[in-house]
Formats: sequence, structure tokens, C-alpha cells
Amino acid sequence: MKFEELAKSFVLKNLPESEVELTGDVPADIVGGYKTAALGTIAGELDLPGFRKGHVPPDIALKKVGEMNVLEEAVELFVRDFYPELIEVHNIDAVGRPDIRITKLVPNAPVSLTVRAAVYPEVSLPKDRKSIHEKIPLEPAKEAADEEVDKTIEELRQSRKQGDAVPELNDEFAKSLGAFKSLEALKTQIKKGIGEEKIRAAKDARRGKIIDALLEKTSIAVPKIFVESELDKIVSQMREDVARFGMSYEDYLKRMNKTEEDIRGEFRDQAAKRAKLQLTLNKIAQAEGIEAESELVDAEMKHALEHFKDANQTLLRIHIETLLRNEKVLQLLEGDEKKE
Repeated sequence: MKFEELAKSFVLKNLPESEVELTGDVPADIVGGYKTAALGTIAGELDLPGFRKGHVPPDIALKKVGEMNVLEEAVELFVRDFYPELIEVHNIDAVGRPDIRITKLVPNAPVSLTVRAAVYPEVSLPKDRKSIHEKIPLEPAKEAADEEVDKTIEELRQSRKQGDAVPELNDEFAKSLGAFKSLEALKTQIKKGIGEEKIRAAKDARRGKIIDALLEKTSIAVPKIFVESELDKIVSQMREDVARFGMSYEDYLKRMNKTEEDIRGEFRDQAAKRAKLQLTLNKIAQAEGIEAESELVDAEMKHALEHFKDANQTLLRIHIETLLRNEKVLQLLEGDEKKE
């Protein structure tokens, strides 16, 4: 490797929240080797009177921007080549973009660098993860009450209101809603639907309790970059939800008298929990050899592309694979793993 010895000279320090810091000096002659390319990059972006953009002579460009700017650009070009070898030599499983800071920059002298990077965290799973569900029973769902059925039917009647008149509650009204032969048939179907929703709600509540118990027993330092990524998703979803009501996100913030930073602060704990859960599910999937079936992924891809034709297919496939894999892991944790 071109920079192997230099990379070895950098000192590694472990930081909290699954981050590392690497510090070291880069000899002036190594950085100097990038000055010509750096000056060429700067000259290509300059727009000066009397010259076409991209055709400013290097000596003119140097006089315009100064030696220190060229040196900073040279360091940046060097780091692009050096960073991959730096993390490989130190066996760092880095994620996201590093934070690279120049702590000392003097012409014809070594350049001091501090590199901070988030690393994929160690996840310590509880040994009893597959039996946690045994202590969390599924609460029986109550049957739909007549009052709930009547309320749903009344909401349907109001939705069909014309002027001040609502439809009479009879067989004809039931038939107007779909393939119902009578009012009693409509009531039976509504009661069944409410009952099924109560069963789903009970299962979701149990799943939530299992997840909480699992995360409480799982040891992991979640990197900030993972939390920020989840926050981005939450804010993006909020933007979409607000847009559905015909309001801009900016107007929503003004109406709520909040900034986006306020919103991110309010949801930070939720984002941290989501990030921890995803990392935990990834680790369990790896430990148990769980993968999403390619046939199901292909089918979901086809369905999704029918609605989002311009979607990035690589990212979409990763998203679908993650969702399907997560579901299999959660079924395992619930003691309800589906057999293939």
C-alpha cells in the first residue's frame, strides 16, 4: 500500500458513542506532491476577467488565491487517497463520512491532521433473546361491542350526507356501500373488521413490549450518525404528512412556533431507539443466518416500482430486504417464526 507506513504512524484513540480518533503528521513532501493537481483544480474553477472559465493559467491562479489555499486543497486531495488506507491499516469498520481537521498547516512543514470517524458498533445480545417472549403473553383481544359497530355505521351515514339529509339506516343503505345483501350483513362485516383490528393491536402491543425488553438487555453504543439518519427519516415523513394537508413544512413550523432543530430535539430519543433496534435486529439476523427471500424481494420490488417508477432501484432493494429481514427476526423473537 502506498501510505501504509504513514498510516501506521497515526495514533488511534477510542472515543465514546462508537467513534475513533486518529492523529498524526504528514510530511511536507507528500502533501507537496499534490500541489500541482490542487492548483489545477482551483484554476479550473476560477472565473477571472480576460480568461475563459477553466482556462486560467496556474501562475495567475496562484497569485489570485494564494499559497495557503492551494496547500489546503492539496491536503484535501491527499486525504481522499490516504483515508481508505488509514482505516484499513488500523482495521476500522468506519461508517459515514469522516470529520477531518487540519490542526497545523504551515508551508514546507509537516501537516498535522485529526481524523474522527464513526465505527460500526459492537452489539452485545442477551443470551435469552429467543425466550423473552415467554414472559410476555399475548393479551386477549375483546370482541367488538355493539356501540362500536353503531358508531362506525353512523360515521358511514354521515359520510354519505347530502345537504342536511343522511341516508336511512336500512338494507338499501347497506347495499349502497358494496356487496352487502342487508343491514345485518353490513353490521356483521363491520363487527368482524373491528375484531380483527383489535387482534392486530394486541399483537402490536406485545411486539412493542418484546422489543422494549430486548433493547433493555442489549448493550450497544449507537453512533450519532445512525441517530441523525433516523431523525432525517422522521423529518422527511413529517414533511410528507404535512404536505398531504396542503400545508408547507415551513408554514407548519411557523404555526407550531418551532424550528426544525426543535423538532429534531423532540424526536431524538425516538430516533435513538429506532437506530438501536435496527442495529440489534441486524446482529440477530447475522447470528441466526436470517435473510430475506429473493422471490419475495423481487415481488415487492415489482409492486413498489409500479408506484415509484423513478426510485433508485439499488436503495429500494436494500430497503425492502431490510424490512423483510426485520419481520423474520421479529417473528423469531415472538416465538412465531414462519417455517419455509
